[in-house]
Amino acid sequence: MPQNIRAALADLFDAWQNGDALRSGAHFALDGVYQEARRAPIVGRIAIVNHFTNFFRDGPHWRFTVDGTLVEGERAAVRYRFATEEAGGRWRERSGCAFAVFANGTIAEWHEYEG
Repeated sequence: MPQNIRAALADLFDAWQNGDALRSGAHFALDGVYQEARRAPIVGRIAIVNHFTNFFRDGPHWRFTVDGTLVEGERAAVRYRFATEEAGGRWRERSGCAFAVFANGTIAEWHEYEG
């Protein structure tokens, strides 16, 4: 299972990088939970797709860099850097990690924490 989870995460990150909200959302369970650091959880695949759609369409220019992934059984930890472009072309970067729980091949829970 770890290779399947690694492949699913790689495809999710690729979908994010390409602004593909539908492909991103397809990685989440129908009743999945997606929670960014210090934000309310988004519950359900449809709500998650809507969130990604709005962010990709209306959000700032951004970068997401994965620095490491650990997979054990149905769980994964992802260490990353997230940057947004600010006025004057400067980038503001934050480090974080996410914990993901998989069930039946999809993400049941995704919780992010800032570092």
